Amino acid sequence: MVAETQLETVKNPKLTLIAFQLRNTLQSGNDPINTSDHLWEKCRELGIKLGSPQLKNLIKQLQKPDGKIGFASTDNNSNSDHIPLLKPDPNTFLDFYGKPGVNSPQIKGGVYPVQIHDTYAVDITLYRPEAVVKVSELQTFLNPDYCLNPDFINSDLGQTLLFWAEPMGAENQSDFINSCIRGLFPPTEAELLLKHPPGEGQLFGSPIFEYQTPTIHLLIWLNNSPETQQLESQGGYYEPLINLLCCRHKILYAYRQSRWCYQQAKQLYQQLSPHLQTIQELPETTRQKLDILKQELTKLPGLSFEYFNYIQQMKIHLNTIETNLRNYQTCVKNLENIAIPEDNLPFLQEFQAKARSIFIEQIEVDLEYLIPGQELFSELINTIRGLVEIEQTECDRSLEHTIQILGAGLGAGGIVASAVSGDIERGFLVKNDQHQYMLNPGISALFWSLLVFVVVGGVVGYVNGGLIEWYNSYLKKR
Repeated sequence: MVAETQLETVKNPKLTLIAFQLRNTLQSGNDPINTSDHLWEKCRELGIKLGSPQLKNLIKQLQKPDGKIGFASTDNNSNSDHIPLLKPDPNTFLDFYGKPGVNSPQIKGGVYPVQIHDTYAVDITLYRPEAVVKVSELQTFLNPDYCLNPDFINSDLGQTLLFWAEPMGAENQSDFINSCIRGLFPPTEAELLLKHPPGEGQLFGSPIFEYQTPTIHLLIWLNNSPETQQLESQGGYYEPLINLLCCRHKILYAYRQSRWCYQQAKQLYQQLSPHLQTIQELPETTRQKLDILKQELTKLPGLSFEYFNYIQQMKIHLNTIETNLRNYQTCVKNLENIAIPEDNLPFLQEFQAKARSIFIEQIEVDLEYLIPGQELFSELINTIRGLVEIEQTECDRSLEHTIQILGAGLGAGGIVASAVSGDIERGFLVKNDQHQYMLNPGISALFWSLLVFVVVGGVVGYVNGGLIEWYNSYLKKR
């Protein structure tokens, strides 16, 4: 079988990379985000890798005088959401040539950068026009050093590879396609692509197949009739197709982000249990209890806000999926309008159904699970705030009680002490009228002032304590 597949050839093959990168987000407004130029930087790296000065200097042909690339929504004077970015003639592909190595064949290709809504897209196509190439040599001409693979381009929204070729010398179509995949990709990725049956359809009278792994989205379109060649060369399908792929990758990206947000929110929800246990096991002393409650009150609002933010992000991702699904359906209709009667693209319909029945429903279920947790965060914070107010009030009452006791005792003792302050200066022992030594009356008065301090403070403390106890029991009865 290996010897036979080596004899298989393809005519006029080309491999197209269509990659997508966010230009701006809801948070950034109309300004490009920090990673928006990722695609153009990768084009520069690809130009170095392929030895192509046109690709290497592509970014210079995209930048406006202010150094920015593309358009904010307020700057776009066109009625179209599909805006070519090349200068001076934005409606043409920029041809490029390269030579990856001294012994490598010359590489031919074209690049077409475009902006779709808030997203950059780039089409990089490597081709061998009017050439017949062995299947085993496809990687050499169309994907040298696997430069168009996702692990090199690594765009944030994702990418699609479209392989177009006219089969020659192939007796079995399935075996031929398998050989092409093995000729274009590393063995591990090729086997992953071949692991599951592809989606099948027909476009412009020729078969088209869809392969999908977690990292690669591949379309293989075979040129089996002159009509296909003619309609493909006219390019009427191109704008609907690239817009459709943009919507598709945005839907998948939003779903991945939503699942990530769900996992982060779930971890925060699990952190509630220790806080609940802390509240249930508060110490008896008011001061310790108050310190712990205040510590909880400094931690929980931050967790609550983070939890709330993940829920809001999930709602945004849900809206993104719903919006792009509607746009995707419009793109499918546009493709169907230019297709010929016998065409059929069921795998496009299958993706729509999957987006509705899996992506949207899953996010809605996740939100139903998380939203009660948001209410629990709020209730716990409000409960702690209430406890802090109660304990702080008790602490203030205790302090006020102590101050009243000390104030009454010190006041009474001070009156006595001031009355005898003159006697204290005479010394510890003094002589009486009989010239006998005796205890200084001031010292004796000081003793009595201390006794008065203790007695009066105790009486005040007892009275206040009884009043407080009566007031608390009165509140309970109410």
